[in-house]
Amino acid sequence: MISEDFAAILAVKDCSTKLNTLTLFDVNHDDSDISPIDQFIENSLRLTKLWAIKGGEIEPEIGILLLLGYISAVESYMRSLIRRLIASDQFSHEICESLQVSFGAAIHHKPNVLPEALLEETVFSVKDEIPKALNKFTGIFLNNNKALAPLFTQYDIICQLRHCCVHRFGKLGAKNATIFGLQSHKQFLEKPVLLKNESLSSIADIIITLVKSINIEMFKQTLIRSATGRLKGQDKLGIGWTWHKTKDRKLFLRYYSVFACKNDAQQSPPADELYERFRKVHRKIGKNNPRRSV
Repeated sequence: MISEDFAAILAVKDCSTKLNTLTLFDVNHDDSDISPIDQFIENSLRLTKLWAIKGGEIEPEIGILLLLGYISAVESYMRSLIRRLIASDQFSHEICESLQVSFGAAIHHKPNVLPEALLEETVFSVKDEIPKALNKFTGIFLNNNKALAPLFTQYDIICQLRHCCVHRFGKLGAKNATIFGLQSHKQFLEKPVLLKNESLSSIADIIITLVKSINIEMFKQTLIRSATGRLKGQDKLGIGWTWHKTKDRKLFLRYYSVFACKNDAQQSPPADELYERFRKVHRKIGKNNPRRSV
């Protein structure tokens, strides 16, 4: 029998399914004692295991999902890093004092994750947003870093591929092709991205190198500022380093815990060793300053 409904171009079954979001999250998860870089390394390794140990070329759809996963790992790292710095570093905290969070976040967030609410409108799937956010929330400027510049350029290419995957199921759009170079890529318009093992390996390598490099540079700049910067209303430089290991240990460990890595093949040097390097460079700054309560 022919249906009288002219719009019945395909069959649709009744669907009364409703998602219960209360069952979709792991309430027992706690990564508060894991540094942002260790979280990133762990997430990246999990993604790599999905295809590296399988053998053979991966399916295109799996390649798309893995690409999204690697960028998601970058975004998670950036949020965790900024949140931890706001909570641990006086300069970052001071910069964010005038910023506003939603009432709901202020009421329900625990103090150690409240800075996360500041990042609700921030994205990291565009290369320029990473240095922009770091400058906005921590006051550290990475835009002119020559070592990071080529990595950010490659990350931008990966982000454009992500845009194809998220909005076009992997197909190349005109806007993305223009960024890549329209003349050289016009033959690929509306063609799907084809991510093979070699391409994924390159993507993973670029992203891991970028995040590690950001972690190193942010650690460096944060420590330099802690010794040479000046907080509002303070006539002394730094945050009160005494340059005595026993007296500075607790304070240094607070910074070290934000950036130190245990999950990488080559772990971070011990805290005492890095403190000695730090002290060697900056020990003449504020040596006679009274220790500031932090």
